[in-house]
Amino acid sequence: MEGEALFLPSIDQWYLLVKILISFLAGALIGLEREKAKTSTLREEGESAGFPPGVRSFGFISILGLFSTVIPQILGQTTVFIEFIRIMPIAITALAVSIIVLYSAYRLLILREAGITTPLALSIAFAIGVLIGLDRLVEAVATSVFVTFMLATKLRIEALIRFITYEELLSMLEIGIIVFLLGPFLAVDVYDPFLHVINFKVLYIFFVVILIFSLLGYFLVKIKGPKAIEYFSFFGGLVHSEAAVVSVIKLRRHLRIPNSIVSGSIIIASTAMVFRNTMLTLVMLAATVGYIILGEVSFMIFAIAFLISALEGYFMVKLAFATPIPISEEKIKGMEIAKPISYSIALRALLIFTAMLIVVTYVTFVFGEHGVIVSSIFGGLVSAEALIFTVFSLLSAKKITVNTALAAALLATGSAIINKIFFAKAAGAESDILKQIIWQLLILTLPVEAAGLYIAFLMG
Repeated sequence: MEGEALFLPSIDQWYLLVKILISFLAGALIGLEREKAKTSTLREEGESAGFPPGVRSFGFISILGLFSTVIPQILGQTTVFIEFIRIMPIAITALAVSIIVLYSAYRLLILREAGITTPLALSIAFAIGVLIGLDRLVEAVATSVFVTFMLATKLRIEALIRFITYEELLSMLEIGIIVFLLGPFLAVDVYDPFLHVINFKVLYIFFVVILIFSLLGYFLVKIKGPKAIEYFSFFGGLVHSEAAVVSVIKLRRHLRIPNSIVSGSIIIASTAMVFRNTMLTLVMLAATVGYIILGEVSFMIFAIAFLISALEGYFMVKLAFATPIPISEEKIKGMEIAKPISYSIALRALLIFTAMLIVVTYVTFVFGEHGVIVSSIFGGLVSAEALIFTVFSLLSAKKITVNTALAAALLATGSAIINKIFFAKAAGAESDILKQIIWQLLILTLPVEAAGLYIAFLMG
């Protein structure tokens, strides 16, 4: 038995075998993509007539990288091959480089084909083997997956590059400069010296969100056509309904969207915001009280009000989009002439946001801690979700009751529905659109406002 035990691999030997297997598979994954690219009808440029290295070649190159690190480690346990150990990594690396150079020369001189994608991928496969030899298994596998993904999506990336115009690329770079270069200097928690409540970081973020949403809306409509307005309005409303409304008004200028579609898009954004605030209130209620009070009358009124408002929004949207959007493909393509982002619209929206913030601050100062209900009405004009966080923080500190918190959430949401009128006006909406959305938004806000007032004054 003891003699047989001598032939059992040790833990280190098993670990080495596992690393060899992972090294081969990590390299083979890249080689698999190269083989698929060779046989695909959409072949890689420069490899249509040749035979690029495949699964085995990439796998073996990766194993060479592994051996360049593990063989010196194994031989280093003895003192016999000291000089040999020193040159072993260099020799194995030189062998891998020679293979890559010979393949590149074969492609260039014999096949008359250019391109460095496959030689570069072979070099990366060798580096992946080195990482595995250094016990960086996660990093090596992640590199293999990422490189394979980038190779597989090359054609789509090229199509995307052809799709984006120079003007659109310039707009993306401008936003990148504002976010990554100016962001560290502008996104700081500095308050105004007079009221000490206007946070310039919040204003900066709002301005950036307006620009980003404008750009996203532009590309969505360009890619998906007029139908994209519905999706953009909904998902934009979930994130920032005011910014979504501003972007929809901007798209209206370029595409000449009918008034019913514009108003329907604003209703979509508002309805998405109602859904978001409902979920936020439920989460905050469970987090502060510890449970959702299903049996309480105030909670039932709260849930019914939000449900009615959401259903109203759904039916108004279905009515607005009942007929196909009469926008031709020529108009969609014509958007390329227009600038994807508008700083003037973003600045006007920012000024409206700041003015509302000042009004809310003044009301809060006048009414103090007892003005939660009044503040919620005005606070929703600025940021309903911020006000919901605020009132439930007061609830957690036992400064207000559950009924007051629910009433404030309802009233803030109702005000956040109404504020779409101001942001649409600031974005340059025509009077016909404003007249149409006023009565629609009033219908949408009526259930939540009525329920909030009822809970606040008759049950609070």
